[in-house]
Amino acid sequence: RMGYIEGISISICINIVCVCGIAILTGYMGLFSMGHACFLCLGAYTAACLTKYLGVNYYLALIAGGIAAGAASLIIGAPTLRGKISSDCFTIATLGFGEAIRILVSNVGTSILGGATGLSGLQQYTTLPRSIVIAVLAILLTRNYARSQHGRIALAIRDHADASELLGVNIFREKIKALVISAFFCGVGGGMMAHYYIYIVPNIFGGTMSNNLLTSVVLGGVSSITGPAIATTILTAMPEAFRFLANWRLTIYGLVLITIMRLRPEGLFAYKEIFTPFVKLFTLIRRKLCGSRAGKGSR
Repeated sequence: RMGYIEGISISICINIVCVCGIAILTGYMGLFSMGHACFLCLGAYTAACLTKYLGVNYYLALIAGGIAAGAASLIIGAPTLRGKISSDCFTIATLGFGEAIRILVSNVGTSILGGATGLSGLQQYTTLPRSIVIAVLAILLTRNYARSQHGRIALAIRDHADASELLGVNIFREKIKALVISAFFCGVGGGMMAHYYIYIVPNIFGGTMSNNLLTSVVLGGVSSITGPAIATTILTAMPEAFRFLANWRLTIYGLVLITIMRLRPEGLFAYKEIFTPFVKLFTLIRRKLCGSRAGKGSR
């Protein structure tokens, strides 16, 4: 029983890492991707090959998987994000790119990657404590991006692209930056997935996985960080909670999703964060302490 709950918890943490990347691309930059599962695929296979064949450290392998995914994102980002090409073209291009990567992995390098039968014999390095630490770190890094100048520029491009360009913002560079960061997060998540399931096959990195991750961002709130994290927790655990209903559980899952989007189209959290009240409380306490110390110093 505890192993089952632990497995769901690890899956939630992996999805949170991936959703943090998509939140930057979709929530802050306003670009929708239908093929981000391919970056999980690249990160998974890169990290798996490094640990299995070269004995690379687990954390270094995750970073390498993220770098490989980020580098691959330039292949699709450079031609589709340049100039006045619409975001719809980018969305369609990512869909095709994702399928191309999945088919390429299935048919090329079968002696190393395992081909369509998958890659097995991996070590289960992804544990619950490690997953929690990486998920929390991903949330903090995403929050820092959102509060930085880069996050503010991304919001300006999303809401007023023409005005941002008139002010001298390099829109192409900022979009590429958001795409690479989002792909890096997904690559790290893919590496975590490979070393938890200890067996990976290209078919699992299809459109369904991309849609589930994108749904978590839209459901949680496109301008929130903790919102998508909570949404992916709900979406990951809900099918398991309704498993006893057998064939009806996915139907109930869809009805709940439609109901929430109908009643709250801006997402569960919209622009809010669950840690905002705690940050305000900490700021208030710090100001009071600093004020009291200043008063004592003046005496």
